[in-house]
Amino acid sequence: MFALHRSLPFTLMAIKRVQYKYKGMAYYLINPRTPLALNLTSKIFCSSTVDPKRVVSYEDMLKVIHQPEKMIIDVRNPDEVNSTGKIPSSINIPLGNVQDALATMSEEEFQKQFRRPKPSVSDELIFYCRSGKRSTEALDKALKLGFNKSKTYLGSWNDWSSKQKG
Repeated sequence: MFALHRSLPFTLMAIKRVQYKYKGMAYYLINPRTPLALNLTSKIFCSSTVDPKRVVSYEDMLKVIHQPEKMIIDVRNPDEVNSTGKIPSSINIPLGNVQDALATMSEEEFQKQFRRPKPSVSDELIFYCRSGKRSTEALDKALKLGFNKSKTYLGSWNDWSSKQKG
């Protein structure tokens, strides 16, 4: 992620853009053929954007944690999970292991390591991390492997933990 220059919102005025809202912040899709998302509220630049249909909210997550047929995958490193906790019913597969776990790990090994059946390409996977960046990378990997019902919780752990406290 890169910080935006302060004058960038002004230079975007002449560019055709599509706006959508997520968690009360405005995001702009600059070129639908080459996705580029700008969050002008927090001045964050993302090199790729996520289809809004592939994004789950905190409210969605409150329901999903009670739906065992959906697999919630925390892609943070184990030390991060151990120091902060995790979303209920999630399993931890660090980002660097996601592709191997989903593509090449045997069903028996997956079950042994994660105490859950290995998902099939028809299962819904929901990825999260600390702030949404790694979960988006994991989503991209899963989609490339054919897990077409995959989604990301962009708010991720930061959003979950702040709303659980309040």
